[in-house]
Amino acid sequence: MKKVSIKDIAQVVGVSTATVSLVLTGKNKNGRVSKEMSEKIKNVAHEMNYQPNRLAMSLQSGRSQTIGLLVADISNPFFGTLAFYIQDEMEKAGYAVIIMNTDESDVQMDRMISLLKSRQVDGFIIVPTEFGESSIVQLVNHHVPLVLIDRYYPSLQVDSVLIDNYQAAYEATRYLIDIHCKKIALLIYDNRQPHMFERERGYANALKEAGLYDEGLVKKVRYKFMNEDIMGAITWLSQKRKDMDGILFATNTIAMTGIKQMLHLNFRIGEDVSVVCFDKSDAFDFMPFFIPYIHQPIADMGRLASQLLIKQIENIKVDEEPVHKLIAGLVKG
Repeated sequence: MKKVSIKDIAQVVGVSTATVSLVLTGKNKNGRVSKEMSEKIKNVAHEMNYQPNRLAMSLQSGRSQTIGLLVADISNPFFGTLAFYIQDEMEKAGYAVIIMNTDESDVQMDRMISLLKSRQVDGFIIVPTEFGESSIVQLVNHHVPLVLIDRYYPSLQVDSVLIDNYQAAYEATRYLIDIHCKKIALLIYDNRQPHMFERERGYANALKEAGLYDEGLVKKVRYKFMNEDIMGAITWLSQKRKDMDGILFATNTIAMTGIKQMLHLNFRIGEDVSVVCFDKSDAFDFMPFFIPYIHQPIADMGRLASQLLIKQIENIKVDEEPVHKLIAGLVKG
């Protein structure tokens, strides 16, 4: 099948190819083509199933109209939902999104950045890995449009969108204290990422203020050995810390495995032990009890990161602090 060209549309409408190009490339901002004619050209283009030649457009504009999105774990509902809202917002602005999964690997993140740069993407939205700062520094040094999301590197002046992790963890722990939990455990990833550090700090400070902090109730799990570490931690707590009456799960993936192990060990969740999780899982809807959770504003995070990146790509100056912290709320049921 012959590919429909601007010339074909011009012949059907009865105008010049320049007029059609002006409308279909979005350059008719000064109204040089009437609104009625613009609508007619767009309708004919749609009816003829016209597909713009992105390569030609990028050669003309110097942009590929494509951005790279790097997430840590696309199987995690949080990152899948985040990718959905970023793609939706970027497509509204005329950008395609290439989504890649780093699996929390610094090497993988660096390799994917190089690959996407070779594809001439216009910018990046990245969920950074634990030790991937050097890869981000290279992008910054080469003035590549870039937004970090969910996490950030405090030493870098880079647009970053995340929640106030300290406040969210503090509020969640305070809730457990307020419902009379005295021995509250924390299950959290064993890494040095700032967002995990802030969650642990919020948990610890809430307990210290109440005179209830117990370092022995902090259990850290390795990402690569997550399932076995979580099951081991829950089993250890059930055997060695029978006084435990609350748990804060620092991520939804930790929560799902942890709750599964708790049910296996016959914990009565909400009676023997109260829990709070970061983010809701669809599986919670099938539980016979309500699980309180921290609701992260994922849609707002995705949209804000997209808007910040578009402004960078289009050289729109914004005099703001680079780190944008959104508020996450506790859903108690």
